[in-house]
Amino acid sequence: MYWIFLIIFIITVLVPDIVRTNFGVISESRLEEILIFFMGAMAFAIFIKNEQQLIFHKKEKEKDKKKIEQTVKDLVESYSYIGEVNRKMDLLMNTALGLSDRSVLSKAHEKETYQSIVSATSFLLKSDFTSLRFVDMKNIRTKQEFRSENSGQPIKNSMLAEMKDNVNVKKHDDCLIISSSQKINDIKGYLIICGFDEKEESNPKNIEILKVFASQALFLYSYTHNEPKNCLPSEKKK
Repeated sequence: MYWIFLIIFIITVLVPDIVRTNFGVISESRLEEILIFFMGAMAFAIFIKNEQQLIFHKKEKEKDKKKIEQTVKDLVESYSYIGEVNRKMDLLMNTALGLSDRSVLSKAHEKETYQSIVSATSFLLKSDFTSLRFVDMKNIRTKQEFRSENSGQPIKNSMLAEMKDNVNVKKHDDCLIISSSQKINDIKGYLIICGFDEKEESNPKNIEILKVFASQALFLYSYTHNEPKNCLPSEKKK
């Protein structure tokens, strides 16, 4: 491209030497002006076309750059999602394995398991506050409760009792209530989650995992708080 401009420039400079006579009715000076104007117009047209090509290529590069950035963003989100799913599965498996190991169900381990369920719930829904509560459905009183560090909106047991047996999920203001699928010895487990991420809450897999958490917690509570039944007295030997 630079060579074309150089050739046009050289020809334009040499126009007075190239044109020596009149061309028909056109005088020598007029012909020189026409040729110089023509060479200038041709150089300008080439410059404009080259500028348009540069703008076009620049736009194409910007489009390609945006596509690459979007691709990278999608890949990062995909890897993040895969990592989050794996983390959720780890939480679910670890909790399940912790409950299955009955030989180490001491008071400290029991409390640690409840707190791990609270932490896992907070992680799943990215919540500000999470509470795990066990309620005696006969007198509607709290038997035991475990909370996250942050404070949250108080939910009365009377509201929990209003949930029907076939309803395990309920919303109240900015809180989400997840109940265990059943009650054992009139005790029912509830997960109370406040200030949660609505996007995470809309994921049905998260809700199913939370239902499992609530049921597992109730199973652990029932196992550790049920007093063994008295054995029948042995018949006296005759």
